[in-house]
Formats: sequence, C-alpha cells, structure tokens
Amino acid sequence: MNTGASEPTAAIPRYVLEGRVVTLNSRDEVLERGRVLVRGSRIVAVEPAGGPLPDSFRDAPRIDTGGTLYPGLIDLHNHFVYDVLTLWRVPKRYLNRTQWPRHADYAPLISLPIRVLGGHAPSARAVVRYIEAKALLAGTTTGQGIRTRVSGGEALFRGAMRNVEEPDDDRLPAGSTRVMDLHDDAQDIESFRDALKTHAAYFYHLGEGVDDYAHRRYVDLAGHDLIQPSLVGIHSLGLQRPDLDTMAAKDAKVVWSPFSNLLLYGQTLAVSDLLGAGVTFSLGCDWSPTGSKNLLQELKVARHEAARQGVSLPSRTLVRSVTCEAARVAGWETQLGTLRANALADILVIEGTGGDPYDTLISATEKQVRLVIVDGVARYGDRALMEPLAFDPSHPSEPWTLDGVEKSFYLWADDSPLNDLGFDAARSVLDEAMADLPDFRRRMELAARDRPGPEPFELVLDNEPQDVLATVTDVGQVAGRIKLDAPTVGGADYWELLSAQLNLDDTLKQQLRSDYA
Repeated sequence: MNTGASEPTAAIPRYVLEGRVVTLNSRDEVLERGRVLVRGSRIVAVEPAGGPLPDSFRDAPRIDTGGTLYPGLIDLHNHFVYDVLTLWRVPKRYLNRTQWPRHADYAPLISLPIRVLGGHAPSARAVVRYIEAKALLAGTTTGQGIRTRVSGGEALFRGAMRNVEEPDDDRLPAGSTRVMDLHDDAQDIESFRDALKTHAAYFYHLGEGVDDYAHRRYVDLAGHDLIQPSLVGIHSLGLQRPDLDTMAAKDAKVVWSPFSNLLLYGQTLAVSDLLGAGVTFSLGCDWSPTGSKNLLQELKVARHEAARQGVSLPSRTLVRSVTCEAARVAGWETQLGTLRANALADILVIEGTGGDPYDTLISATEKQVRLVIVDGVARYGDRALMEPLAFDPSHPSEPWTLDGVEKSFYLWADDSPLNDLGFDAARSVLDEAMADLPDFRRRMELAARDRPGPEPFELVLDNEPQDVLATVTDVGQVAGRIKLDAPTVGGADYWELLSAQLNLDDTLKQQLRSDYA
C-alpha cells in the first residue's frame, strides 16, 4: 500500500507511527505489524512494518505506539455545549421529545445553568475548552460544531477538533443541522428542501420518541418528498421498518443514539430493523445530561443493547459506524474515516495489540487512549508519545494525569480565542462558577455594567425548544449548585446517578460498571 509519495519540505512535520493498523478501508484490512507515514496533514503511506522507509522519512521520528491504530472517531450527534452537565435523573418514561423539557427540574438543572455559563465570557470560554478536551481524550476527532458569539458576531468555534458544519477545508463539504421540528407551512417546507439541496449532509432530529407524534415527523417528510440522500435522521427512533427501508432506498442516513433513547424513552431502535433495512448509520452521544460522555461509552451501550435484543451486531460494523460509515454520512468518505494513502491524518491509537481489533476499540476506556491526531497534529495522548510529536516548541503541551498515566493536551490552534486558556484552568473556572450559579451570575452582571458593548465571548445554545421554554425567562430559577461532569466515565457519583435511572435495564447498568471496572 506504499504510494511512493513525493519529497516533503523540511518545514512540514513528518513522522512514522508503528503498531497494529486497522485501516477500515473497503477491504477492512488489518496489518498486525504495520506503520502509518504522515507528512503535514496527510497520510503518505500505510504499509507493513519492517521494510526500508522512503528516503524522505529516514530522519523522521519513528514511534512504536505499543497500540492499535484506527481512524479518528466521528461523533455526528452531540450538543457539545451541554457536556459540562452530569447525568440528569430522568424522572419518568417519556413518549416524545416535547415532553421531558417541560418537567419542573429541567430548566433549573439543565437549560438555565447553560444559559448562565454560556452567557458570560469567562465561563463560556471555559465550557468550550473543557468540552473539546473531554471529547479528544476519548478519541473523538470530529463532531458537530460549537456555535459562539464573539463581540456580537456569530461563528462556529474552530479549535483542535474538526466540525461538520464548517470543516474549513474545500475537500470536505459543509453540513448543516436542524434541531426543531419541521413546521407544516409552505415556507418552512421549502426552506428544508433547499437545505437538503445545498448540503451533503443535513442533520435533522427525526422521530425522537416512541409514539404517533414521533412517527408523524417522518410521515411529514415523506409526504413532501423530503427523504433525500442528504437527509440524516438523528435518532429516527419513531421510524418503523418500512420507513427505514425507504430511507435506505433513497440513500438517506441515520444517526443512532441508543443510550439517550434508553434513558429518556426506555427503548431504542430495533437493531434487526436497522441492519435489515441496510440503511447507512453512525453513532452519536447526544449530550451528557441524557447520553454518553463519549463515543467509547456509546459503543459499549450499542453492543450491549444489540445483545439484549438478541441480534448479531458485529463489532466491525459498530467500529465502522464511528469511522468510515460516519465519514460517508457526512459526505467525507473520500478524505476521512479510513487509514490509507492520501487520506487526511486523523488517527486514534488504543493501547495493546492483542485480541480482536474491533473488540479492542469498543472495550477501551479513556485511560487506554494512547494518542489522538487531528489533521496530522498530535492533540492528546500519553506524554511519552506526545513529546516526539511536539513540532511546535513555542506552544508546549499541557500535562495531565489520568489514573496514574501521564498524558498531555496540545490545544493551541491558529486564530483561536482560547489559546491562553488550558484544560485545568477551564476546569477550575467551571468548578468555581457551578458551585454557586446565582452568585456567579450576579458577579458577571455587575462586571458587564462597566464594560461597553456586547459580551466578548458567548455560547449560542442549540437545544432549546422555544415552544417549551419561552416562558422560562427568569434565570433566577437556576439551581444554586451543580457539579461539573467529570471528563471520564466512572467514579462513585457517576455510578450512583446511573443506578438511579428509572428507564435503564439493570443488566446495562451492571455491564457498564463491569466495562469500566
């Protein structure tokens, strides 16, 4: 698979990663002893280890990762700005997405805290830094974008990860996202149709629920001929087998979020229908209040749920759903999702080289993430692997320790407004603010009175159902104290919250505890 690529310039980083290589290419090739050659943002070659290197790589860092290499993970459904919040104790089983935001606890514990944190620059900046690091440390290299308002102007944040709405690369078509239900009026229908025509992927919360209301959201689309190849139905829980057959026939896609579905509705898609229809699907975490912390956890939930339903869901299929199939959903399959020559260098390394390579990824915990590379840049990993890949000495990485393993983050990015803010500093800001949200809000509002113009940095929230929360305008109702969600799965608090979930099968609770023991 060596391409014999042209000589790199001396200024462009070059390096060689060695280990077991899971290509996720069209033949699902696995090199038990392989290597990946990277120059700049591109993979130059994927080949067996041991042979001579091209002349242009003979003086490049050569790193034995001691692990298994995969394409970076792609999370196509995550409301990232909410991922500082812990699991919500879901109070009952719901039938559709219009119901749970109306519960009395929802605004004080979820919506209003994010309004407070996202509305003031110190905490808003900390939220973005924290949640991006939280995704990276679990191997996620691409996600849905974080929308910000900087000095009054809206833009998607560009940092260490890719985002599907503004990938900042002409070879990666931009996607778009719609959270709210389609309205039954001509103007909204035509706007939806235009969005489908102008984007390779249009992500729409489709059929989130288990009742007739949820199913009618699909019927509305089908009735207006809006089941198109660019349609990506997030959740699609309310779809029936004939609906999924139609989605597959028209090359529409699905993003499956099993943990969120189970937490809120007590059930998720029938895996036999999803596989039987042959619809292209990927996985998405949704958000931390009623979903997984990261894709490593979501993979475990999906594996368990398929087994509980008595359906054979191969581990390779699951891994493809967060790599090459996810890239296909986004319209990026020519550039990302596989380890092959000329692909963009988004790479994940998981500790160890034994056992089934697909099971290895699904079973991995955050501690076993050895290296995460985005666009050829080492963004996170074991310090021993990050140090030889530190090509920018003017912006050193930030050390961090996870369960006794020395890790580090490299989060600096061109034109980022957060280059002065590290992961630990962001964590401290959030801990302090969330310990007394009403007091934090008062202090921020007093400071704003003396500052001319708009807030210098805010978050634009993307999961606020206006029809439900329009009457919840008094941020004085915000909870006094809430805890910052830990960056990794585990800990006594997390297992207590998981145990309290009314809609989860006890076997899943037990399995997750075993997975993270």
